Amino acid sequence: MWEYFGPDFAFDVVKGVVAGIASMAFQVVAPRTFRAAKQFRARWVARKAARRAARRARRDATAIDGR
Repeated sequence: MWEYFGPDFAFDVVKGVVAGIASMAFQVVAPRTFRAAKQFRARWVARKAARRAARRARRDATAIDGR
């Protein structure tokens, strides 16, 4: 009787173990990934704001000089 459903049962057990390990790995990696993405976005926005401020400062300086 085991010869009939034994291989299917073993395959299902292995699939379950692999899925469990993948789930645990995702739960460990996901928060770090989201935190890194959040920091990247914050740096990107800060750089963009700094470039915009520099551009405005150059524009205002040339307006004062009269060029």
